[in-house]
Amino acid sequence: MGLLLIFNRKKYRCEQHIVCTMDEYLLCVHRIPHIKSDYEYVDQKSEIHKPQKGIEVVDNLNQFHSTMPRDPSYTGKPVVLLYHGFLMSSEVWVCNIEEYNNLPYILAQKGYDVWLGNARGNKYSQYHMRLNPRQQKFWDFSINEFAMRDLPDTVDYILAETGAASLTYIGFSQGTAQAFAGLSINPDLNRKINLFIAMAPATTPKGLQHPLIDAFVKATPSVIYLMFGRKTPLKLALFWQRIISPPLFVKLIDASVNFLFGWRGQNMSLNQKIVSYQHLYSLTSVKSLVHWFQIIRTGQFQMYDELPSRLPYHTVNAVADHIPPRFPTLQITAPIAIFYGCSDSLVDFHVLAADLPSPLAYVKSIEKWEHLDFLWAEGVEKIVYPDILMLLKKFNPHYISEKNEILKVPGHRHDILGDMNE
Repeated sequence: MGLLLIFNRKKYRCEQHIVCTMDEYLLCVHRIPHIKSDYEYVDQKSEIHKPQKGIEVVDNLNQFHSTMPRDPSYTGKPVVLLYHGFLMSSEVWVCNIEEYNNLPYILAQKGYDVWLGNARGNKYSQYHMRLNPRQQKFWDFSINEFAMRDLPDTVDYILAETGAASLTYIGFSQGTAQAFAGLSINPDLNRKINLFIAMAPATTPKGLQHPLIDAFVKATPSVIYLMFGRKTPLKLALFWQRIISPPLFVKLIDASVNFLFGWRGQNMSLNQKIVSYQHLYSLTSVKSLVHWFQIIRTGQFQMYDELPSRLPYHTVNAVADHIPPRFPTLQITAPIAIFYGCSDSLVDFHVLAADLPSPLAYVKSIEKWEHLDFLWAEGVEKIVYPDILMLLKKFNPHYISEKNEILKVPGHRHDILGDMNE
């Protein structure tokens, strides 16, 4: 099922926009400008999640003020861009069974102009002005291009289309990595993003759960080219996704992620997995996969190494012929909020925080949550979304407060009254 059909069934207005990047890739961006006028939305805000043991919040919001003044000439809605993770598409944001569990729908109902990005190469963005996916050259991209081309070009298109001066960016997994990378090397992009919300942030994953596979990947990440070629990986996963029953596919994916990452998937219901796992995989390049394994191997959030060492192990050698530049994430000036799970093997928060400017605006950790829980866990609409709405009020300069609205943030030491920008 395509995203336009999903939106139509949910009675939301949906637009499909095409962003032409500087290197001529055509990226599909979905937009929810508003809900249909004849649709009655059931607001779930009265269901407040009670604080739980294992949920911690570090709140430094009193040290931050919106540095972007309101533009009195702008009369449009506040703009939010959501970006998916590795091997995903924009569909992952809107496939929760319960409507109020889908963040884009909540944001649209709250009056935000919602945009959903798609990375080059996935099911919605397999187009180019001169190349086609059958050509190897089409797939010659890594995280570098996601950060240096896709993200800034998508942001520029959205701001030009809406007339807004800035937007709020919400990324999941690789969607956070491309933002960390893009913001670190593009000062102008920091002026266009009023807040960066990172969910299950990935910059320097520790590795894979199985020791033999982890050692193999860290020793020779370029062997991935020998296994998958130079185009796109895991086409076999899409094949099995199409031919086996959804419940059996759930068992296959659960077993795979447990073997590779140690995830148990106990915070998602079986019915939710049956639906959401059908939207889980979308194509990307083998080169981007190799880039991730280079990062895992070196333990550094670095640019793609075009000349990796041929040694079957990583060494720190003072006479190395070249050193791939790291993404200078300490230079990010946009405010950052982070949501992560303490049971997520792909996130090492202490390593991540050491590479980010201090203080972070807001950090929420959930002890028992894993990577995919920030999309589809039971209770996500109560544990995470109220915090996101509160942060949007604080940092989005176009926000018009709702009179007498009280937003309670679960696990937080106080309630947020009214519009925090006032």
